[in-house]
Amino acid sequence: MLPYPPGASLAAGRREWRQALVTLGCQLAAVGPRRHEDWLVDAAAVLQFRTRDPRGWLPDAHTGWPERTRHSPYYPFDRLYPHHLDHHLELLTHEAAVELTALHWTATSYGGAEPPGACDPVRRRRLWSAAGTLLARFGPDAEYATNAEDLSGGTDPHWYRDGFSLSCFAGVDAQRDGLITDFGILAASDTEVGVFWNFFVD
Repeated sequence: MLPYPPGASLAAGRREWRQALVTLGCQLAAVGPRRHEDWLVDAAAVLQFRTRDPRGWLPDAHTGWPERTRHSPYYPFDRLYPHHLDHHLELLTHEAAVELTALHWTATSYGGAEPPGACDPVRRRRLWSAAGTLLARFGPDAEYATNAEDLSGGTDPHWYRDGFSLSCFAGVDAQRDGLITDFGILAASDTEVGVFWNFFVD
């Protein structure tokens, strides 16, 4: 499902979506087809870089890393499996996914602080709009998850607003390179699974 009205061109949709990645400062993005009822199986394939964007929207700069070699084929991760994702991801509502993406995803590690300029109403609207565009690709019935941890025990629907810890996925080689902390958002529709990740030097 396209996040654009009928008649909007595919080229315009691709441009807007790519611009959202740039506005949000996304360091790593990958999208693949959804082929399983359990979308974590497909998310693992995407995080192992075994898929291609079904729409061809993703620029190589957001998926390919020069550090990824035959000796470290999953860089900046180690090989991630569905059972690992199942144990280390929190499910999100659409509202939470947009807010986390707009206001915390590009901020300092472990949440809490907003990215530079987020208090500026114009900048804030731009971030919010970009987050909405990024995730709208996956349609109104999408499921979302993150490696940020809900410290409220499920009692606070807005748990992410008061700070959180992270279950980091950075691999051994990435950690050696100083990428100690990472923060990801996952989105799944009936046909696609996307992962969007940022890394921080801790």
